[in-house]
Amino acid sequence: MTSSNKRFRIPIRQANESEPGEPLSQKVEGAAVEGAPVPIESEAAETVNWSDAALRLRAEMDNYRKRQQRLADERIDAEKRRLLTSFLGVVDNLERIVAHLEPNDPYQQSIQVTYDEMMKLLRVEGVEPIDATGTPFDPLQHEAVAMVPAQAGQGDDIIVLKEERKGYRLGDHVLRPAQVVVAKS
Repeated sequence: MTSSNKRFRIPIRQANESEPGEPLSQKVEGAAVEGAPVPIESEAAETVNWSDAALRLRAEMDNYRKRQQRLADERIDAEKRRLLTSFLGVVDNLERIVAHLEPNDPYQQSIQVTYDEMMKLLRVEGVEPIDATGTPFDPLQHEAVAMVPAQAGQGDDIIVLKEERKGYRLGDHVLRPAQVVVAKS
């Protein structure tokens, strides 16, 4: 017996397909009817359904990508705020040291340079100090640590008299509210 390298094609059909030349069949209420034509409208409707499903799926994927990108951006922003907030304690300590150094102290210049570089880093990242002294009290930006009676002629507004600790904001977000002393009538 010799083996030949002939390839045979075996047609694979779906259960509802018919062979060319065979009568078409159509299911009607569970029974197959021989010779009934397949309506073209149902094929067109099925194509439209697949097309609609593909469009919906594409829209869902686009929405999913956008939602994931928005969540990633929010996480990055939250982590940036957390990191920059942790630097604020270092800035406070440098400010205290600079305030208590004598002008001719040998360490004064190096500490001042360090403080200036830290402030430059915060500005580059978009961090701004909150100006508090002399402004109306805003509980979203200020934290009242003491209250003193207002002087005559100040009006009914609560005014920030003194800043105990600087506050900082990053864009619209308050990283740390300013601790202030307020005057109220």
